[in-house]
Amino acid sequence: MDNADSLPTNVAECHRLLMAAYQQSVQLQQHTEDAEQQVADSEQRVAELNRVLDATSASFQELRQEHASTLEELAWYKRWVHGRRRERIVEGEGQLHLFDLTPPVHTEVPVPAKESRQQIVRPIRRRELDLSCLPHHRHELDLSPSEKTCHCCGRAKDRIGEDVTRILEHVPSQLEVHEHVRPKYACRYCKDGVSSPPPPERPIARGIAGPGLIAQIVVSKFGDHLPLYRQEDIFVRHGLHISRSTLCDWVSAAAQLLEPLYELQRQRVVQSAVMWTDDTPVKVLTGGEEGSRQGRFWAYIGDSTHPYSVYDFTMSRGRDGPQQFLENFHGYLHADAYAGYDAIFLGSDSEIVEVACWAHARRKFFDARKNYPREAHQVLEWIGQLYDIEDRARDLSAEARCKLRCAEANPVLDQLGAYLAQLASTLLPKSALAKAITYTRNQWDALRRYTTDGRLTIDNNTSERTLRHQAIGRKNWLFLGSKNAGPRAAVLSTILAGAKRHRIEPWGYVRELLMRLHADDARLEEMLPDHWATAHPESVLTHRLNESRAKATAKRDRRQRRRTQTRDVR
Repeated sequence: MDNADSLPTNVAECHRLLMAAYQQSVQLQQHTEDAEQQVADSEQRVAELNRVLDATSASFQELRQEHASTLEELAWYKRWVHGRRRERIVEGEGQLHLFDLTPPVHTEVPVPAKESRQQIVRPIRRRELDLSCLPHHRHELDLSPSEKTCHCCGRAKDRIGEDVTRILEHVPSQLEVHEHVRPKYACRYCKDGVSSPPPPERPIARGIAGPGLIAQIVVSKFGDHLPLYRQEDIFVRHGLHISRSTLCDWVSAAAQLLEPLYELQRQRVVQSAVMWTDDTPVKVLTGGEEGSRQGRFWAYIGDSTHPYSVYDFTMSRGRDGPQQFLENFHGYLHADAYAGYDAIFLGSDSEIVEVACWAHARRKFFDARKNYPREAHQVLEWIGQLYDIEDRARDLSAEARCKLRCAEANPVLDQLGAYLAQLASTLLPKSALAKAITYTRNQWDALRRYTTDGRLTIDNNTSERTLRHQAIGRKNWLFLGSKNAGPRAAVLSTILAGAKRHRIEPWGYVRELLMRLHADDARLEEMLPDHWATAHPESVLTHRLNESRAKATAKRDRRQRRRTQTRDVR
């Protein structure tokens, strides 16, 4: 009733109240719309800030990756300039992190008892030189007649023996001129012509260079890495100036003579069931505006049944060169992850099977150990186990080697593959460790393939060691003078690589080849390096073989001791 009494009875007053209520509602509606607009503006601002935050976060991640990559590159350059070049882990380096990890399965290997420090120290033994194969010149140093007379009784002293002192001396090589005199005969009465013996055989028709001189130039250039300008200076010291252009012509003529033997080795090496290949760059002078281009030397190494090391030359790194060389090859091919080989493997209808290199994969993890020591050293630990197994399998037959790998290497590879898959999703994509994992996982099937056949090797170091010869030569002669010099260098390098592989004395081998090939000797089989080494055992040099065997044995022993010490610490 009180509310009813408070209501106005006047119409005008009611209208005024209604208008006031209406204006108030309009104001409230306006405030509501303003508030909603402010909320919408705030939401838009928040969304914009979120977009800026996302962009900033992405930019931060990119900068973080670039920073990590820069640090890794800086560490690599520092190690390259100031550090050790060898990819060997010092004992104990980065191994403390392995204490909290599940240790990999280790195969127990009998290890000799540790020697004490007093036992390791051994007396120095001087190796006596074998001088029996050298010419001996006797020089007798006698006493004067007065010294041969006894000062006490005046009688002559009797010779009761002698002391011999041997001095190894060097006589510099010298150039000699061999004059072949051919008498001429004619009949004074019949006049039927002049008769004379035929001229001596020379490698170069109407040339003055003998086979020994040409062989010396070829061996010095492609075996001992002496550029022609240095050989020119050496000949000047001997009293004869032979221009570099003349030396180059002689080298070209020698390559032309030796080309049939090169082609035979090229045909034989593609018949191998297993082959190793790699390439290395070389600067080639082209003249004109270009000045120089980068060519390629390719090395193809055959297996034990086709023991030949053949070089090929191309002006680019395109796949055309190896594809042409491997046209008739069927078997396993050890190579790196060069993309040019992919088309060869795919286009061969599985007749050429890829075998990847664990040394390349290990190198990437070794470079990543600076920023990721725990993960990198764990991977290096497993790869080290694979190489330990190979040390024990080295002297086994192919069948026994395959069984050992299947029994011991495959479990290690399984653990390694699972660990890499676990790490792949937790790393920055551009980091060195992520790149190493990506490389290894992309090549995983090819990396594991060596366990399926005992003839295969764990890495491609065979071709790496062969190409080292070219790398050393490149540091000395720096470049090839023309495009045509590349195939000639490949021919001569192949001949000397065969002599080096079979440890043949190169000068005598090349000299004999030049004489026989100049005479059109068709017995090329006898000139192959393996056949030559069998037929001429006196020309085989064994000092490097004994040295390499001793080094390999010492290396295996060091690895075994190092791995054993690591297991003992853990």
